[in-house]
Amino acid sequence: MNRPYILWDWNGTLLDDTQAALDTLNIMLSRRGVKPITMEFFRDHFAFPCRPFYDTIGMHVEDAEWDALAKEYHDLYAEQPKELNRETIAALERVKAAGARQSIISALRQDLLDEVTERMGVAKYMECIYGVDNLDGASKLDRALELLTRIDNADPVVIGDALHDKEVADALKVRCVLCGQGSHASWRLRKVAPTGETLLEALDLALLTV
Repeated sequence: MNRPYILWDWNGTLLDDTQAALDTLNIMLSRRGVKPITMEFFRDHFAFPCRPFYDTIGMHVEDAEWDALAKEYHDLYAEQPKELNRETIAALERVKAAGARQSIISALRQDLLDEVTERMGVAKYMECIYGVDNLDGASKLDRALELLTRIDNADPVVIGDALHDKEVADALKVRCVLCGQGSHASWRLRKVAPTGETLLEALDLALLTV
């Protein structure tokens, strides 16, 4: 039986940045004279790709303006305090102790992902760290497909905090376990995949062999 191979999501999963994302969006909404949204609304509605969500909260943007909006978001987001999920290091150590392999697959731009994972002490645990080449906040599926070609003799399991992580796992035809601590409310996640309320609970589900 092959060992599980953990494919971690980054934002909202290993990185506890949901409050930072919400605060960033509310600054942007304030600049445009639009009322702020609550954490409950954010976690009940946020999704990838994120452009439809922006329309939902009243921040409409034309195609020609999208790159500027994405840059505004990331500039503001960079100023917000963020830290690892309080269980991240324990989870990574648990994977290591189990003799399993682990990598990150993220929709964050590659250079930003490389910098933050190194600075926060996560990179050393990873076999691969795969981000994307833009700030669009769109799909990471293409990069996940690339990463999957490097995995052999293993049972890949995606662990993330969003419905998009399940979509990626389905496209890869691999298992998925979701964590209810991030950008999506648990009730949304439980509809599509096994869900742990904490990162370690999600990891325990992922490490179960099938």
